[in-house]
Amino acid sequence: MTNEIEVERLINFETATDGTAVKLVVCDVANRKIGIILTIETLSALLMTLPAIASSAVKRAHNDPSMRITYPLREFEIELGPDNLRIPTIGTPDGFTVSFSLTEELSQELGEAHLEGGGHRAKTH
Repeated sequence: MTNEIEVERLINFETATDGTAVKLVVCDVANRKIGIILTIETLSALLMTLPAIASSAVKRAHNDPSMRITYPLREFEIELGPDNLRIPTIGTPDGFTVSFSLTEELSQELGEAHLEGGGHRAKTH
């Protein structure tokens, strides 16, 4: 059996002093303040899963498999990393940022697809 907590809103977060965990402080629908502690490993797994969860929900909510969640891009930075990797970091107006590491080849493909107005790279898994 699963205990369920219906979260109404995120209040804040706290980071452990040693950086090994975080606590999400939320308020549930009964207006109770609850702390959810996640290790960095669990948080990382959640971050990798959240886009798929959100995508699945929005497609079902609109009954449209082509529906996408998009965010306005405000800023970007591209750095040269170790082993000749390109590291683009993109950010939204509300402060969300994400970074990727691209090989020189993939960076070239992405740039060409952008200039052509579309394209994709086949999934390799």
